[in-house]
Amino acid sequence: MEMCIIEKQVLDELAVRLDTLKIKLDSLYDKTGVAPVKWLDNQQACIRLSASKRTLQNLRDSGVLPFTKIGAKVYYQPADIDNMLLLGYKRDG
Repeated sequence: MEMCIIEKQVLDELAVRLDTLKIKLDSLYDKTGVAPVKWLDNQQACIRLSASKRTLQNLRDSGVLPFTKIGAKVYYQPADIDNMLLLGYKRDG
């Protein structure tokens, strides 16, 4: 792992900018009234569906389960998993 050393002042300025960004994002939520979607990663989806990683791969490949891929990570919206369960996906066990 590559390490990078930065001055404390730079780190403090970055922290302030991140806090400012969070405040702006929170105010956007307050204005729109739409809560941000909490995405599930592969492990969380496996737990929710009681399914293996391979089963999730098959569901993605067949188009049954919508997903979003960012880099090498795969994310799912909880509502998509809940809809799939409502439509009859059988959990193992």
